[in-house]
Amino acid sequence: MSKSGSDSSNVRGIHPRLRDRLKATQEAEKAQVGLFGAPLEAASDAESETSPESSKPKNRSAVKTSEKSLDIPADNSTDDTFELSAPKTKSSAAKGPQIFSVTEAANEIKNTLKRSLGTLSIQGELADFKGVHRNGHLYCSLKDDSSQIRMVMWKQALTKIPFELKGGLEVIVTGKLDFYGGSGSLQINVERMEPVGIGALQLKFEQLKAKLQAEGLFDESRKRPVKALNWRVGIVTGKSTAALQDMLRVFSDRFPLIEVFVFQASVQGEKAPSEIVSAIRAANAWSATQEKSLDVLIVGRGGGSYEDLFCFNDEKVARAIVGSTIPVVSAIGHEIDFTIADFVSDKRAATPSNAAEMTSPDRQEWLRRLNDLGEFFPSRIDDMIRTRQEKVDHLTDRLVASAPHKKLQFQRELLQQRRERLERSMMQRLDHVRKQLGQRAAVLEALSPLKVLERGYSVARDTQGKALKKISQLKAGQSFSVQLADGLVEAQVLSLNSK
Repeated sequence: MSKSGSDSSNVRGIHPRLRDRLKATQEAEKAQVGLFGAPLEAASDAESETSPESSKPKNRSAVKTSEKSLDIPADNSTDDTFELSAPKTKSSAAKGPQIFSVTEAANEIKNTLKRSLGTLSIQGELADFKGVHRNGHLYCSLKDDSSQIRMVMWKQALTKIPFELKGGLEVIVTGKLDFYGGSGSLQINVERMEPVGIGALQLKFEQLKAKLQAEGLFDESRKRPVKALNWRVGIVTGKSTAALQDMLRVFSDRFPLIEVFVFQASVQGEKAPSEIVSAIRAANAWSATQEKSLDVLIVGRGGGSYEDLFCFNDEKVARAIVGSTIPVVSAIGHEIDFTIADFVSDKRAATPSNAAEMTSPDRQEWLRRLNDLGEFFPSRIDDMIRTRQEKVDHLTDRLVASAPHKKLQFQRELLQQRRERLERSMMQRLDHVRKQLGQRAAVLEALSPLKVLERGYSVARDTQGKALKKISQLKAGQSFSVQLADGLVEAQVLSLNSK
């Protein structure tokens, strides 16, 4: 049985299920409201102005229901099937509520989010974390105690994060919300990410520190001893830096006989870690080809900001130091500055100058020790001879008291032989010691500044005793002194002639 009409109440024998459906449709027509709270007539007018096709449904879900043509089974029919079709009159379409397709609704949600929120920051905990996808992107969720939202961070933005990501880490993300109609899901496209309560660089430092410590790279049992006297020293640092000049000056003042080899590398900036690693490896490779290898390798730089020193918190730098066959002394920044390189190196110096002092002996101390040895050996030898003589005399007395004449004679002869052998041995030992002392005295004599003066050189000093190196330090009429090999000459400037 077929009935038609604009009001369901005029339909006799209407099917119960369809009656409820028509009632809901009539209530929507009276409300005259669109999907996002806009009046239906206004929405319809806007739709008709923007597109001549707007009155036509774009898919099955866009069918107008203000007027229906119904094919309804009889009341006593058990068949629940019926057909619902919209009339083609324009007037009937204008009276009903605006109906969106699923795609239209999804696009409206997406555009509304972009207009109303734009870029925003959200604090939450990383959840559903399964690591970075093989395509280089990160897919996970951001949640708090009661809600969560999906998030994605593309590879380009992800490479800029200095710290290690893991599930449960609380972060602040900044990005834009987006709605994907295909899956009906909402997510935030993250552009930046920072940890909560700690800086990104500090978090990276703590994470790497914990990782390497767990591997045992900080253990003292793994580290090699650093000698106090090192004849060949390598330095990994920047070119022409103040730290390098300080170390060279300390080596020259304390022990000029030390050979220093510099392996240059940038010590701050993005390229610094790779250059430091290359320099450490180059030092090891070069040392392995030498007849006399490097005794120690100093890796460091002068003071700077936390960011300037952070290249020494790089994992590759740490592993290069651990892998060095040469003992490594770290000398980075000041005493209060600590880096990963300090923890893995064989010894840490508070400053670059301190590293040079730590790896070189004090020349003046060695001179004092040589003088002490020169005084010690003669007296020690005399003591030894005296002790042996006393023992011989004691044995002689015992022989005389306890043996016949012949036996005593034999013992005397034997004693004389031993005495002569002992004296020869002592003299040879004494000659050897004197020869060593002479050689060492010659070395010290060669290093003496008085020898330079004896070769015809002189040292000019001003009235305060400061050495004069340039003509610009003098002026006409100024008094000064000239140190010669055998005395001091007081002089006065008559005129100045530059080169």
